[in-house]
Amino acid sequence: MSNWDYLDEVDILPKLPPNFDELRESKKWQERKEALEALLKVLTDNERLSTKASYAELIGHLQMVLAKDANINCQALAAKCIGKFATGLRAKFSSFAGPLLPVIFEKMKEKKPMLREPLVDCSNEVGRTMQSLETGQEDILAALAKPNPQIKQQTALFVARQLDLVVPAKQPKGFIKAVVPVFGKLTGDADQDVREASLQGLGAVQRIIGDKNVKNLLGDASSDEGKMKKIGEYAEKSTASFAEEQAKNAPPVAPTSSTPSASAASGDPSGGTATAVVSSGAPVAEADPWDFLDAFDVLSKMPDGFDTNIESKKWQERKEALEGLLQLITANPKLDPKANYGALVERLQKVLEKDANINVAALAANCITGIANGLRTKFQPFAVSVTPIIFEKFKEKKPTLRDPLVACIDAVVATTNLEAVGEIVLAALGKPNPSIKTQTDLFLQRCFMKLNSQTMPKKTLKTLIPSLIKHSGDSDSEVREASYAAMGAMMRAIGEKPSLQLLADIASDNLKMSKIKEFHQKALDEAGPAEIAEMVKSIHKADAPPAAAPPKKTAPPKKQPEDEEVVEEEDEPLKPPPGDKKKKVPVKENEENEPPVVAPKAELLLSDNEDKKQRIKEEKQLKLVKWNFQAPTDEHISQLQTLLGNQAKVSLMSQLFHKDFKQHLAALDSLVRLADTSPRSLLSNSDLLLKWCTLRFFETNPAALIKVLELCKVIVELIRDTETPMSQEEVSAFVPYLLLKTGEAKDNMRTSVRDIVNVLSDVVGPLKMTPMLLDALKSKNARQRSECLLVIEYYITNAGISPLKSLSVEKTVAPFVGDKDVNVRNAAINVLVACFKFEGDQMWKAAGRMADKDKSLVEERIKRTGVKPGSGVVTSPPTGGPKILVPQQQGSVVRRPASRSRTREPEPEEVQSDTFTIRQDTMPPKTSSRYALRDDVFSSAMGRLDGTQVITPPQPVNGWSNNTFQMKRTNSSSSISSIDTSDQIQRSINNISSSLADVAQDAMFQVTYVLNQPEQRHLVDRRADLVFRASAAQLDLVIEEFNAGRDVSGTMDACTQMLFILMGGVETEHGLEPLNASPDTVKAIISSVLRCIIQIGNTESGYGMARSLNRLAMRLIYRVELSNLLCGLILAMTESLQMNTGITELVSKLSSKWCDELEKRRAQLRASDIVDSFNAFYVCALTELKMDISDSHILIVDNYLERVILQQGDVVLDAARRLSRPHMHLTSMINKILQMMRERKIDPIMPGTLEARMPQEDEAVVVRSGVQVSIDNILRDTSMAVKHIEQLNILIASSDRSWNEYMEYLKNNPMGELIKELVGECSRKKRIDFNLSHVVKSSMAVFKAMAATGPVQEEGRITPTDINRMDTMIVGTPLSRGDATITRARGNMIRPKRTTLSRDQMANIRHTLDRVKNH
Repeated sequence: MSNWDYLDEVDILPKLPPNFDELRESKKWQERKEALEALLKVLTDNERLSTKASYAELIGHLQMVLAKDANINCQALAAKCIGKFATGLRAKFSSFAGPLLPVIFEKMKEKKPMLREPLVDCSNEVGRTMQSLETGQEDILAALAKPNPQIKQQTALFVARQLDLVVPAKQPKGFIKAVVPVFGKLTGDADQDVREASLQGLGAVQRIIGDKNVKNLLGDASSDEGKMKKIGEYAEKSTASFAEEQAKNAPPVAPTSSTPSASAASGDPSGGTATAVVSSGAPVAEADPWDFLDAFDVLSKMPDGFDTNIESKKWQERKEALEGLLQLITANPKLDPKANYGALVERLQKVLEKDANINVAALAANCITGIANGLRTKFQPFAVSVTPIIFEKFKEKKPTLRDPLVACIDAVVATTNLEAVGEIVLAALGKPNPSIKTQTDLFLQRCFMKLNSQTMPKKTLKTLIPSLIKHSGDSDSEVREASYAAMGAMMRAIGEKPSLQLLADIASDNLKMSKIKEFHQKALDEAGPAEIAEMVKSIHKADAPPAAAPPKKTAPPKKQPEDEEVVEEEDEPLKPPPGDKKKKVPVKENEENEPPVVAPKAELLLSDNEDKKQRIKEEKQLKLVKWNFQAPTDEHISQLQTLLGNQAKVSLMSQLFHKDFKQHLAALDSLVRLADTSPRSLLSNSDLLLKWCTLRFFETNPAALIKVLELCKVIVELIRDTETPMSQEEVSAFVPYLLLKTGEAKDNMRTSVRDIVNVLSDVVGPLKMTPMLLDALKSKNARQRSECLLVIEYYITNAGISPLKSLSVEKTVAPFVGDKDVNVRNAAINVLVACFKFEGDQMWKAAGRMADKDKSLVEERIKRTGVKPGSGVVTSPPTGGPKILVPQQQGSVVRRPASRSRTREPEPEEVQSDTFTIRQDTMPPKTSSRYALRDDVFSSAMGRLDGTQVITPPQPVNGWSNNTFQMKRTNSSSSISSIDTSDQIQRSINNISSSLADVAQDAMFQVTYVLNQPEQRHLVDRRADLVFRASAAQLDLVIEEFNAGRDVSGTMDACTQMLFILMGGVETEHGLEPLNASPDTVKAIISSVLRCIIQIGNTESGYGMARSLNRLAMRLIYRVELSNLLCGLILAMTESLQMNTGITELVSKLSSKWCDELEKRRAQLRASDIVDSFNAFYVCALTELKMDISDSHILIVDNYLERVILQQGDVVLDAARRLSRPHMHLTSMINKILQMMRERKIDPIMPGTLEARMPQEDEAVVVRSGVQVSIDNILRDTSMAVKHIEQLNILIASSDRSWNEYMEYLKNNPMGELIKELVGECSRKKRIDFNLSHVVKSSMAVFKAMAATGPVQEEGRITPTDINRMDTMIVGTPLSRGDATITRARGNMIRPKRTTLSRDQMANIRHTLDRVKNH
């Protein structure tokens, strides 16, 4: 609603200059111009004009100036003044519009913008004041017939703009009928601008009446496809203009009729509402072609010999007569209402009742249907006589007659109403024939589907219900089912509570009630969100209390039983296969902590789009009702239902706005689960959901309130975790109502509110929260006042008073020192003491005048606590969320934690006899490279070789003490104190895969820290591939540790939190592009995550970790680039089938989300990479594993292939042709689907590309081959050396490449001779004896030293040219579970780039080993 409605009316006549009349009559155009400028100024300054003053003379003078004045400047000013009068008087100006239009149209011939633009604006405002375009129809048509092209063009554009404002239900049918043919003629005008303007006008008409009606009115002109396409484009623009205009006015919702015939029968001329059009953007009159047709008198055109043939004894002749009549009626759907159809209808119903031939009877029914549709309400007198015959004929079961009878009864009753034929329907329900009973019940179902609680004839319903209840126990199953369907539709129309009262006789019969509710749910599913919203409103009105009572919240009719499973809202969990279960965890059905969930249907509950921005924009512009009230009003509830109904599924809407709080609980459970399965949908609709929660705050049911607060917490935590910004409109629409619940008597509720306030403080900061807290102090509830004061004190204590100085906190809080409640007094005193701590004596000045007693209380508290003025210290940032403070490095000590071993057989612990202390003054000099081997580390390794005992430092305390994620900054040399080079980040990422738990956790904390710095986040984002690979390796190690009974919660929490933040901020406004991880990396991380879910999730201690991992898997789907994502999923499924890892089912479920993401992102795919992955899967499954082609996994992959082909088209076949050996099933599937697309003329949605993925180099990644892995295993774990040597022999025998690499290693590596001797001894004796324990220790020390320094490499490239094409022959993959000492391939392939030892140093190591060996 505009500001005009709130302005006072002003009479401008006394405000005109004294010499106005003299100036306006002057012969000098400058003086006339001066008078008009003065009038325009007065009109501009006073937007709403008095309706009591007489402006006729002044407007008439302006009309004369516009028509006759020779000066264009005066004409332009006159047009502007007329427009201002029209705006200021609105409907009161309509009497002047008729005479002005011809003048305005005539002046449109002027081409100069100086006059043309004011004329356009003037015509728009004058047109708005007209009640209908039909009042100016003659003038408009006359202007369109003018020869001047400018007049025709501008008049057509005027009509188009005016039609953009028309609600389809109030269409000017007479004007449209008259103007469309004229527009059609102008589409062939010689002037291009005239043609375009006429097409725009037709587009505006099409929005109102639909394309079919436009084509009918255009006649032959509609055959031009080019013109019709342009008209369609203009229709879309008209829809957008109409929606924008309607949003400004936001008219109230009115009940609509579901069918045109019902609308006509009820006498409602509108038949729809503007609000419905705004929400759908589609014309509502598409079912109204009848209105634009010419009435046809069928009686005057009856077929020759009709009267004779209809009475013939030959059924063929009777059939021929009725076929001729039916052709006439079908060709002319609108019949002349003035003709007398009584005799014809009587003859037809006689044929229907008496004719023995089923074909003739069917034709008679079709003819009656055509006449009823052609006459509409004029058929009503015949309905009562025809209806009993139709019901009686329902005893015929054959579809040949039954189907025409169904259409006939619907058409006949649509011309009247259910109440008029109630007695006839009741008689039909009492018939013994089961077919009659079945069809009558189904007829009632269809009737009830068109009604709501306002339009339902209640008396008639009460008479019909006993028969329906009786039918529910009928011996015929079809009768029973039909009665259930009718009663389910009734429940949808009038609501559950009234229905249960009517069905009291069978309410205790669970079987019958479950069937009724099943049909009730089906009826709800058939209705759209807009129709549900209308039903909600009608039910609310029907059940409304007397007018004196306060308004209640509306609710839809649906009630879902507590024990009924709602498939659309319950997601199938990601559960391990039956064979892999270890220990089951009891799970409650409606808890938030559901098992890991991956199911596509859940996301349908709420849509995921960008409408939230538009809603907030419209609320800022006051296009939406502001969410501000003492108690919710019908207007607020109706607006929320409309907005939320556009985003939510019908089943969810019916629960959210139900009167039964149990339905609210069910809806809340479903929404809470969305945080795991579809967090983006919650974020996209957080403003609407939080508004819905505020409505629940005005209710008193404690169970529902607790659950509502739980949902609020889930939403705000999701906002915080994903760093989604909250607008001021969102905050102000939620927080004031949340603070009402701080006054609750129950501690658990207040605690929940505190938690939510704390999270909101992190999200928006104290500066935005404090004004609402201060406003909440006005409450009469003492608990609320004290709680809000406690929060304010917390803000000041941590953020200081300076950021809040402009809010006059001290002055607002000071009066509460004298509050009668002791808790409020103490809290207020504490706030002022906190202010004093920062301000000193300035606090008293800011607090203003205080009573002496109150002031003394504060002074006493200051004295007792010993607070010093100005002693306050800010401990947290004043605005926004939590910030990370990075402490200065305290020395350069390298912390080498004594971590637990990450092998199944841990190394023997050494007896610590002393402490390990490194003094700063004894530290050796640093090397020139950041990654050079520290001399003290090397000395420690050499000391071990010489038998010197070196004591490791004690393990530091783990800073990850709880589930609340806090950024940890360590003092280790690997901490990133100044993130200025990519090398430091690279090192931290590499350390994620460390086998030392503390090192890995430190690395994760440091990467997380960088991710939380907006200006540095990109440094990690572009290394997402490496982060995922390192994380996958770490998760594999975590599984080992967990299975060995060790605590892995710290590492797991650090890893999942890091990955969550890496993949957080899914929304486009965050500017985060999809993460580009390679297919192999996607396979690795998904496989590792799912294996963790299986092996950890089925235990008591690991259940919480599995939930986090499940959410992590879902985030992966949302953030990874689609081509790599699909390839990775297919590769993971292939590997799972090959290795029998047990995650195939979980991968299949997770893959279903890929299709949803494809629909949302509409991104191009790389066909070559995808086809290669599919081919590898088919080769594995069908050729190697000999799986059946109908196996569920094969069918699932076939389905994804079909989606890719529908998306990409022929390019998929081109990619398959490039394969060296494409699998037969792959090519067969591609050809079959492409053939189907060609036959059905289906174009690819987004043709793809054959380009392969560009290789990406990861900085400083050293990739170890399988040979190197095996050799490292031999050195690292001498107790299992024989096994590792056997694996090495198998590997070097498998390929020439591996053999050459092994020989190169023996030749160039300092450890080559030792390895050669060990391999030779193993070949000879099949065993290796290590008699000396210090030899084992020495071997381990050398391995660790080399692992720390990296292998000796020549200068040049370290990272391979294509990191994604790694050597596949790697020993010790994560799936090789034979021995825990086998190094995990992904972990071992990730090593930081380091400066290596010199050859002299390595020679010394070799010499020492030889000496020990020969000892």
